Amino acid sequence: MNQVVNKKDKLPSSDLSSLEQYADQGNEFVTARDTKLPILKILYANSPVLDESDGKFNDKARQGDIYNEITGSLYKGKEGIYVVPCLYINTFNEWKDRGDSPGRPIAIHKDYEIMRQTSRADDGKDRLSNGNYVEDTGNHFVYILDKDFNPLETALITMKSTQKKKSKLWNSMLQSRRIKGSKGFFCPPSWSQVYKLTTTKESNSQNSWYGWVIEFQKMLDTKENLNTLEVMNAFYASAKKSDIFGTVAFEDDNKNQKDSSSIDKEISGEKVESDSDVPF
Repeated sequence: MNQVVNKKDKLPSSDLSSLEQYADQGNEFVTARDTKLPILKILYANSPVLDESDGKFNDKARQGDIYNEITGSLYKGKEGIYVVPCLYINTFNEWKDRGDSPGRPIAIHKDYEIMRQTSRADDGKDRLSNGNYVEDTGNHFVYILDKDFNPLETALITMKSTQKKKSKLWNSMLQSRRIKGSKGFFCPPSWSQVYKLTTTKESNSQNSWYGWVIEFQKMLDTKENLNTLEVMNAFYASAKKSDIFGTVAFEDDNKNQKDSSSIDKEISGEKVESDSDVPF
């Protein structure tokens, strides 16, 4: 006689914590090549998210807000977000001009020597002899946390042009921090530090834009933060050993971000006709 199996005895309970025993099932064959790491960006006037005629329009979004285009997460710029900077890499991204660009850098150089091969063109870009331009870019691979400092999502924050100085400031803040250990004071790993990022309006004589404000928040040094700390360390290790740039959604950043050269020209005193570009 066939016995009827009671499904309630086989499936997890309604308590989501019971799913822990099935962690990562269904993702066994997902590799870095199968995922995209979003670029976290500041919204500007011409962002598709603010355009009512665009399919990406979000009526809750405003200039200066922080947006993740892959997940659609929107964070208010004045309220800000908590992030843990898990890994930093300075790159010199080689791009083709729009229209000819595949949507990703032609090459990602990690040696400053490539900049010595460029010359400043009339459009304010540092161009190679092949016509491509190179952008000195600070790449901050971060983990976004909620208000209780629990992990939410990973992202990349790219800082270039006027925001590159913010990148240097952030790195200085990370390297100058000290905590006391059994052998004296030491610099804690970046993935143990929480920072609050907000945005503010910046300007010069020609234009205005929104930029980052970076403030230290806390160390992940309490028993309540132990699980979060383990996740941060795991992301750091994974990002460091993998081809992390192969997962970055550069096409979204390149097509929606404004060309930094126009701001560079504004800073140098040249008038720019178009205001459709942003400096990050």
